[in-house]
Amino acid sequence: MSIPLRQYGADDRAPDGRTPRRCRVLWDRGAASPAEGRRAASGFLSELQKSGHAALPDRVVGDVRLVVSELVTNALRHAPGACALQVDLSRDGRAVRVAVQDPSSRAPRIQPPDARRIGGHGLELVRAVSRSVTVRPSPYGKQVTAEIALSQPTDTDAAPG
Repeated sequence: MSIPLRQYGADDRAPDGRTPRRCRVLWDRGAASPAEGRRAASGFLSELQKSGHAALPDRVVGDVRLVVSELVTNALRHAPGACALQVDLSRDGRAVRVAVQDPSSRAPRIQPPDARRIGGHGLELVRAVSRSVTVRPSPYGKQVTAEIALSQPTDTDAAPG
């Protein structure tokens, strides 16, 4: 049974009352869906922009959707059972955080590069588009969190070479 609980209630808003703080989706065993996770993340990003946050580049929206897809897919493939997705704005307001919790205590591992391998590239992709990826144990398994920067450094931000 799927229990998509999208919570955009008052308790999920920042102190200004307008800005959404987070979107959560919880799934019963075997009911998780990467597509539903992408929809929830897109809804959160849309609400964020409606609340007056600066327009998000298409790259950021695409990267968030990619990270949600990969992390939910990994949870389904490697840790079947109930899982949860949370999408929120980082504390510094400069990144979107995507966190997926699943019942397995085994940390994911990046496989060595192999262009001939089919599959097994999800975590590589997540790391490539994220400013950070962390894995931490939880009482119910683990949580994998990726932060996707809202803007890329410009050439003027780069260190002189």
